[in-house]
Amino acid sequence: MTKQLEELLQRKKLEQDRAAIDRPKRLEEWRFACSGLIDRTRRWLSPLEEKGYLTLSSELISIREEQLGEYEAPMLHVAFLTGRNLSFKPVGQSVIGALGRVDIVSSGESVVMLVFRGGDQWEFAKRESRYGSPRTWPYNEQSLEDFLTAFLED
Repeated sequence: MTKQLEELLQRKKLEQDRAAIDRPKRLEEWRFACSGLIDRTRRWLSPLEEKGYLTLSSELISIREEQLGEYEAPMLHVAFLTGRNLSFKPVGQSVIGALGRVDIVSSGESVVMLVFRGGDQWEFAKRESRYGSPRTWPYNEQSLEDFLTAFLED
């Protein structure tokens, strides 16, 4: 075999070894970010739940990623009195340029949310075209209200 192939395989092995060492820290950061998103969203929506306009529930879902293996993360379900439902579903931590991704899913439609380093800076992300970077805007109480209003008016 050539020296070039051996050097490539040696580099790949070193990358895998480093990833295995970083895995617990990365997994902890990602779970913390997901839990923070769910907790914040629950806090913002709980007054509407108390009035009977919607129901909030959560569950742990299993996710499998090449770099992190299999793990569980929280998923939030929102059921509106109108009969429409949506879920905040963690997709994974392996996202270029972000700490992770959560999709807001309803009846086959989805809106992507990304979290950036620091675990607390969630943003909505929408790809306007097939190419180029997605348009992003901060995830906060007002942007959630705007999103849910548009969702329910459809």
